[in-house]
Amino acid sequence: MSLPMKFRQAPEALFPPGMLLLLLVPLFFLMTGCGDDDDNPVAPADDLRTTFDLQILGAIPYPANNPPLQERIALGKLLFYDPILGGEKDVSCATCHHPDFAFADRRALAIGVSGAGLGPQRIQTDSDRIGMVPRNSPTVLNTAFNGDEQGMPSHDGFMFLDGRMKSLEMQASGPLGSRVEMAGDAWSGEVALDSVVARLMANEEYVDRFRAAFPDEAAEVDAGSRESVIDSSSYSRAMASFERELVTRNSPYDRYVMGDDDALSDLQQDGLELFFTKARCAECHSGPMFSDFRFIVQGTPQEGPGKDVIPGDDTGREEATRDGADRYAFRTLTLRNVELTPPYMHDGVFETLDEVVRFYNDGCLPRHPDVTNAMMDSVLVEPLGLTDDEIFAVVEFMNALTDAGTALDAFLLDVPERVPSGLIPVIGLGDPGSGKMVSLD
Repeated sequence: MSLPMKFRQAPEALFPPGMLLLLLVPLFFLMTGCGDDDDNPVAPADDLRTTFDLQILGAIPYPANNPPLQERIALGKLLFYDPILGGEKDVSCATCHHPDFAFADRRALAIGVSGAGLGPQRIQTDSDRIGMVPRNSPTVLNTAFNGDEQGMPSHDGFMFLDGRMKSLEMQASGPLGSRVEMAGDAWSGEVALDSVVARLMANEEYVDRFRAAFPDEAAEVDAGSRESVIDSSSYSRAMASFERELVTRNSPYDRYVMGDDDALSDLQQDGLELFFTKARCAECHSGPMFSDFRFIVQGTPQEGPGKDVIPGDDTGREEATRDGADRYAFRTLTLRNVELTPPYMHDGVFETLDEVVRFYNDGCLPRHPDVTNAMMDSVLVEPLGLTDDEIFAVVEFMNALTDAGTALDAFLLDVPERVPSGLIPVIGLGDPGSGKMVSLD
């Protein structure tokens, strides 16, 4: 609010000094008392924090048998980038979960074995022999806080979109056995994890690094009670140790909750309020991870090759449980860093966050043709009635959940220059066997 023109033009000429003061003091209080008017719709910062019980991430939940040892974390990082884990030695975990893309790949559907390039520029080079990965690659960031059956962050939390494995330790072995992700057809019927362990045991540097990372197990080996310190358990724990440290806590939202009133813009604060009220996002995306970790049916249209239960379709949780009651239910993913991990949903069917919000705004329409209202999570069926401006505000708030690791030790984000296998780490947008770096700009 500004002063009328006549007050901005020599007010001392209109009123005696004393009268001018008497007039301006009430005007000052009138101007500063307009907090409830449309000019300032955002609630005070403390009110938003307390009204919506805004939370930040707590301490990392570590399993008792896998504490955060630096040697173990460093070993896990080398394994994460080493193509020795791939059946054909042409793909690593970082192929689909690269730090340049917030530890995802920005593809609708991932390309694992027999591909070239990285991220959205990756292409399939042997589509006749190797199929495409049937799902979108979620980020590894903050998976340390995935929830368990009670929806609580846990070291035993659900992994993958269908929850077929629990804990980062178990997840570390999953892609190894997938023909399209990492194994191709190279294992010839062998158990993939056993084959990887055998490769690692044959590498002298890995033997030394595993001994340093697992000193208690190494002592048992020296005492003659175990054949090798490298086994399926130590492999899985090393990989999980690295992934568990990839926690991002420095988003504008986090700084706001910690007391920085200027960390969120007025528009983002508007979006925050809508997120928890009219937009109803927090019905599923709640708590410090912005997820309740449930498996819910939301009717996402199907794209891609699908999986096993219904050929050409992806039935979500049912693919893991083989229980028809779980058909088309997928795990609620975190919204942290969601700005950095397009496209969205289990099959990457939506390219932008605006499209995602509009899908929910329209009562999840158009949806999968075989998903009825009765199958849907009830909170999702009714249209929300958000305006274009409100949708924009909600998206702006979700962008405030972005932090790709600004407060992390650079060691956790740097791609290693070499790995013990002697293979070329997946380090850029070139052929992941050439070592050629290509700029992302």
